[in-house]
Amino acid sequence: MSYLRLSDNIVMLRHKKEITQDQLATFLGVTKASVSKWETKQSYPDILLLPQIAAYFDVSIDELLGYEPQMSPEQIKKCYQDLASDFATLPFDEVVTRSRQFVKKYYSCYPLLMQIVVLWINHFMLTEDREKQTTILKEAVELCNHIRASCNEVGLCNEAIALKAVANLTLGNAKDVIEDLEPLYELKKFITQSDLVLFQAYQIIGDNKKAELHSQITIYTQLLNLVENSIAMIGFHIRDQEFCDTTIHRIDQIIEAYQLESLHPNTTLKYHYQSALYYCVHQQIEKALVELTVFVNGSLHFIESGLVLHGDDYFNRLEEWFQGFDLQTDAPRNERVVLDSLIPAIEYPGLSILFEHEQYIHLKKQIERKRNV
Repeated sequence: MSYLRLSDNIVMLRHKKEITQDQLATFLGVTKASVSKWETKQSYPDILLLPQIAAYFDVSIDELLGYEPQMSPEQIKKCYQDLASDFATLPFDEVVTRSRQFVKKYYSCYPLLMQIVVLWINHFMLTEDREKQTTILKEAVELCNHIRASCNEVGLCNEAIALKAVANLTLGNAKDVIEDLEPLYELKKFITQSDLVLFQAYQIIGDNKKAELHSQITIYTQLLNLVENSIAMIGFHIRDQEFCDTTIHRIDQIIEAYQLESLHPNTTLKYHYQSALYYCVHQQIEKALVELTVFVNGSLHFIESGLVLHGDDYFNRLEEWFQGFDLQTDAPRNERVVLDSLIPAIEYPGLSILFEHEQYIHLKKQIERKRNV
């Protein structure tokens, strides 16, 4: 009960009601000494007395205890950002322990639990202890199961399914991923049709603002999905030059046409990194260096300015959608964590053909200088 405020609340409520310890004791049928011990934290009331005490002061039992089972969106955002910052500066075990305390305290605050899952998936690799990595990912899976079993909000449950799949895939549990996600793809045709039906329904009732917003969200998310899936396909077909060259040519055109480098740099940076790996496999050094340079410079720019999701002249309604996110428009990882992940990324063995090249050495020095600031 270390985070409860029962003793302080009894004192506060008694003073507010302007009654003495004797009066409260008489009403409850206990001694004045008992009330005194409650207020000085020497003991606590019998659990059966809590409803009677709460009714006397006209508060809920949660209010009497000082228990807050839910966090506001603003509190959730701050909690995530604080923990993400701690991962960049404090020992891994210390931050994980603190995050677990939040889980225990707010076990029914499902939006917070979802962000804890995101936090763990984004930072589990900061420890080199494989056993600890596995433990935290398994805890993320269990937390997702809890959200799905207990939360009535469809959107959060769907997010839990997706995040559980990410954690399971990292753990190597491919069969579990298929079991969770395969049924969702049977609904894919229905989901696509429902997007159009919802757009038309907004038009019929004359809510053109919602129709426009829904249309922009659909196009925007499908564009990002297209790029993400293409990244995966380049990796899968990495030795098939014709397929990968065609894919890269087409995705380059889409990124340029929709200005995705500006709209969602995180996705396009992953694309440039995968392209660099592809060109290394086929010993196209100059092209690999171009892609790796875009990746490094873009990542350093993100660290300096922060990644803030936004729209543009075409996607001019997305800002209001971003404002509804639990973490709003802020990037999911602390800047220091992103910076520390850059060196391992460019030292990946798949890029080894570049290691002696002057431009590669210059890129690595850029990162190291930034880390030493």
